Amino acid sequence: MKTLNNTLLIILLFLSFSCDDVLEEDISNDNVQITYPTEGVTIDGNTVQFSWQNLDGADDYRIQIIKSNQTFEMDSLVSINTLTTTLDPGTYQWRVRGENFAYQTDYSFPINFSTQASINLADQDVVLLSPSDNLYTKTINTIFTWNKLTNATSYNFELVKKLSGEQTVFQETEISSNNLTIEASLFDEDAEYIWKIKALNETSETQYSQRSVFLDRIAPNQPSLTSPADQDVTTTVVTFNWTNGTDSGNVQSTITNTIEIASDIDFNSITHSANTSNNSVQYEFTSTGTYYWRIKAIDAATNESDYSIVRSLVVE
Repeated sequence: MKTLNNTLLIILLFLSFSCDDVLEEDISNDNVQITYPTEGVTIDGNTVQFSWQNLDGADDYRIQIIKSNQTFEMDSLVSINTLTTTLDPGTYQWRVRGENFAYQTDYSFPINFSTQASINLADQDVVLLSPSDNLYTKTINTIFTWNKLTNATSYNFELVKKLSGEQTVFQETEISSNNLTIEASLFDEDAEYIWKIKALNETSETQYSQRSVFLDRIAPNQPSLTSPADQDVTTTVVTFNWTNGTDSGNVQSTITNTIEIASDIDFNSITHSANTSNNSVQYEFTSTGTYYWRIKAIDAATNESDYSIVRSLVVE
């Protein structure tokens, strides 16, 4: 009977570890067929759309773009069979492979191609540098930067406030450099601010490239502790639960909670501290005694709430 039980345990363990392998299709002997760019192509402008045929059994595709000096321009995992990016004028190679949870194909044979500057800006893009896209912040950096675009003679800048509609709050044209500093007073309230750049020359212009910055200066509400109850007597493994109140600000972002557990009520001796995006965390105490716990909420703009009230528990 003992031998039978051990055999069953081994089978169950094998099934649990190999379930994903069994469900995934073996694509290791397949190949991804490249569509564009093909060998020797020269692309006018800085915008390149890479494409390849879908491969049955592949969940994702890893695309690599390599510069002429053999350094990586890009190494990205995508879930569709296209990727559009911007490249400086030069010579490149690219390759792609299919992947799923358990298997991957070989990379396709490297394809050589090049990009060259074009006087026609219509199908090109301005590459924005800073601030980063979808940045949540409580302090706006008013310096905006972007890459210079070959054959562009000037740039137009727009700043749009998005809050119950969109309002253009600033515009400037005929900018000769690739950066602009604007007045901090333009960011007069918490909101999403969209900054846009387009490049121009005498005969053509790009579409606007844009990014969003979220100004958020309102701290999250104080968390409310749920369980265990104050002065609860418990075992060494404890699940802590709490709730976060509704954010009253114009901008809401992801909340990260910090739990602190201490052996004294003043939290001079913190025995455990951890961050979580959940409202529940489990912790195993290694020693018995009386402990104290509290929660603090921090949003994506680094605004911090007040600590929750402190609760105690007795670990036996």
